[in-house]
Parts: sequence; C-alpha cells; structure tokens
Amino acid sequence: MPPHKQYFSTSLEKGLKILSLFNRETPRLTQTDISKALGLNMTSTYRYINTFVNLGYLEKNVRTKELSPGFRCLTLCTNLIKATDHMHLIKQQVDKIYNQYNVTIDVGFAIDDTMMRVYHREAKETLTYRLPDVAKNCLHNTSVGKAFLSTLTESELQQTLDRIYLPARTKKTISDKNQRLAEIEKTRKRGYAMCEEEYLPGLITIGAPLISPHSGEGIGAVSFDFSILQNNAEEIEKKYADLIKKTAAELSERLHG
Repeated sequence: MPPHKQYFSTSLEKGLKILSLFNRETPRLTQTDISKALGLNMTSTYRYINTFVNLGYLEKNVRTKELSPGFRCLTLCTNLIKATDHMHLIKQQVDKIYNQYNVTIDVGFAIDDTMMRVYHREAKETLTYRLPDVAKNCLHNTSVGKAFLSTLTESELQQTLDRIYLPARTKKTISDKNQRLAEIEKTRKRGYAMCEEEYLPGLITIGAPLISPHSGEGIGAVSFDFSILQNNAEEIEKKYADLIKKTAAELSERLHG
C-alpha cells in the first residue's frame, strides 16, 4: 500500500463528499439523491447524514425529509474562508485584468471531474452568460475544462475521458473521442483552450490552466467569456491568447501557502 494511502480515511472522504454535494444549484437534497450521487447504499448514507444532522452540519426538514446545510456548516465555511488568503489573491489579480480590459472572467477549480467556479466578474455593457457555480459534465465542452484536461498525463486523460459523462450540449460539441484527444493535445501545445459554442449557443471562451505551485499539477483554469454577437473566435484568440496565459500563470503563482 502506498504511504499516502496507508493512513487514508475513506469514511472521512465519503462524509466530505456528501457536504460537497450542496451548492447554489442544489441547496437541498434527499437521502436518495445523496445515495445515487455518490454510489452509497441507503444504510451507509443514512448513517452519514444522521451524524451530520446530530452534529448540526446538516438540517432535515421533518415534512419533506430534504436535507440542507446547517448552522455548523455556515460557521465552518466562514472560518475556512477567513483562514485562507487564496480568495483575496485571486480577486485582486482578476479585478486588475477586469478593470483594464472589461472582459467577463471566470476562475474555477476542478473537483472530482466537476468544475467549481470560485470567482466571477461580468463585463460591463456587453452581452454575456452566467455559467453555474458548479458545472458537471463540462470538462470536454468548456475552455476551463479543456485547459484543465490538458494538464493531465496521457494515462490520466484517457481514464478521465473514459470515466466521465460527455454529453453533446450543442451542435458544436466535439463528440468523437479522437477529435477530443486532438483538441486537448492542441490545447496542451499552445497553452490555452478555445471553446466556440460547445457549452452554450452564442458563447465563445478562451481559457488557460491553473497549476499548483507545489505539486506542478493542474488544479483548475481561468477563462475570458464573450458573446458571438459581438466577437468572433479569430479576433478573440488573436487579442487575448497571450493575456489569458499570462493571467493563468500569475494566478498560479499566487496560490501559495
């Protein structure tokens, strides 16, 4: 058994995954929802959620049986946010680019094949789209997803693409496996990803990966987002390719501690 797995608590891992299921799009879940999402049997799921309810991390509606984050979750999250300066550093860097270029910017971290947006700025007086805070099944059809995938090794990439659900959200979503691999390789070589109406009709994005300064592994990505009614992919690539790579590099350097 590898040393890093010898003292690994799978029970703690499952518990944390349950809490991670709650977000703006899914503020309430049932026991069945949680069981299906994590592949846990109903008995184990009940034991975990009952523990969280008794500790105050989850609240259970007596009538509907729906679960939602409790007061303890609020205080825990608040304390954790105050304990890290990552958010402040991300905000500082993104705001600087936003104020200078007036572009819509998204910063997201990849968590268990899901992209979680941690910071967003919306361009003024322009058409734009607001992506969800937690985007599932989007690693293959968004620039932040493609940028993150480009940081994986060949074996990791193959395993990820074989494991995750890859829906064709629009007519322009790349569906062929070989084309997907070619697209990721292209992204890897040039250092940024392009996505033209693959996630949403009318949306063009350009993104670059965020790299952990400690492990050297990809942890997420940053993107600039545009409306196809006001921009075209060629102009965006020409104008913003160097800037998105520079922004990603500077953000990566700030993720210390």
